Amino acid sequence: MLIVGESLNGTIPKVGEAIKAKDAEFVRKLALDQVEAGAQMLDVNAGVAGASEAEDLAWLVGLVQETVSVPLLIDSADPAALEAALAIHKGRPMINSISAEKHKLDSVLPLVASHDCSVVALCLGDEGIPQTPEARLKVARITVERAQAAGVKLEDIYVDPLTLGMCTSDKAAKITLETLRLIRQELPGVRIMCIASNVSFGMPNRRLLNRTFAAMAVAAAMGVEAVMVDVRDKAMMSSLMAADALAGRDPYCKAYFKAFRAGKLVT
Repeated sequence: MLIVGESLNGTIPKVGEAIKAKDAEFVRKLALDQVEAGAQMLDVNAGVAGASEAEDLAWLVGLVQETVSVPLLIDSADPAALEAALAIHKGRPMINSISAEKHKLDSVLPLVASHDCSVVALCLGDEGIPQTPEARLKVARITVERAQAAGVKLEDIYVDPLTLGMCTSDKAAKITLETLRLIRQELPGVRIMCIASNVSFGMPNRRLLNRTFAAMAVAAAMGVEAVMVDVRDKAMMSSLMAADALAGRDPYCKAYFKAFRAGKLVT
């Protein structure tokens, strides 16, 4: 399972302030802390209101890659910012994201194809986020087919079923989990990305909800290929390790035993 650190995101107030101030020390420490905690890829998002996102994202990508050796998930809704970041990224990145929205297919998909990237595909269309698992599967199928037609390999597509906050609907997590099952059944060959922290927005004890939902997502899809989480949450990382083993995706539980011997599993 690919574990993506979520914390280098400009929408987080302290991170946004650091990006605006070009606080390299803050960014370097946050990147290092996440990799040391187990992140295999880092999400980088420079979306800060009133700033130049293309310039800021290129600065962020360059600085993070000077600091750590893991690949990056380049996260932006602005094609110009994505292009600026892709121009300096070393190695093979992932782009977050495309969707079935026409403007995304027209503007971002060509970037994915021309830079030989992997990509996150959201279950989102021109009419917004579908309210049923079946409708989300439908828009995911459209995006996957368009991406394949553009030359993107199936194994490079990570479908994100979109997790909404429980504070807006008590069925939000249930709909996402059912979407995960449908994607696994109906779109063989694609990978699945789960962004766990969205489920807890506006709720108390967010970390409890996040790690419980992440474990349920692994079970629902019999193992997701990627998760985006706060890797500094040791209980979250322990739950993911246990869930992967219980889903039969950790041969002979080797990774679980290794983490146990290293003292990384918390109860």
